[in-house]
Amino acid sequence: VGRDRGYRALSFAAAPELSLTDEPTVRLGATAGDVRAVGAPWVLCVDDAGEPLGWVRAAAVESEVTRTVLHRGGTVASTSGSLRALLDAALSSPSGRGVVADDDGRLVGTIRAADVIPAIEARRHEGATAR
Repeated sequence: VGRDRGYRALSFAAAPELSLTDEPTVRLGATAGDVRAVGAPWVLCVDDAGEPLGWVRAAAVESEVTRTVLHRGGTVASTSGSLRALLDAALSSPSGRGVVADDDGRLVGTIRAADVIPAIEARRHEGATAR
């Protein structure tokens, strides 16, 4: 069965509607000044359709945002996804902010693990009281 059984079970728990953060973004070709103006160490890069391309570390941009400076690690969670997908997105993101997209792949916002944990705890509590 394994120790991570509870974590895997989160894959079957639909994510409740959680409060997302509007994430400042830049596009490919944005200047180093544009990225630094956001005021965060990591900035999300999106394409013209609003689909997330990856995170860029502000300090890594010398002149402009190119695909070579994008950090593509991290899961993108869907608004119609599971609690596990939201938590994975937050935990795997270099910025600590999980990317959440709609079913068409467009950015909706971001979420932190600290925002997902209460929903997991509420689910656990509901399961305990239902017994």
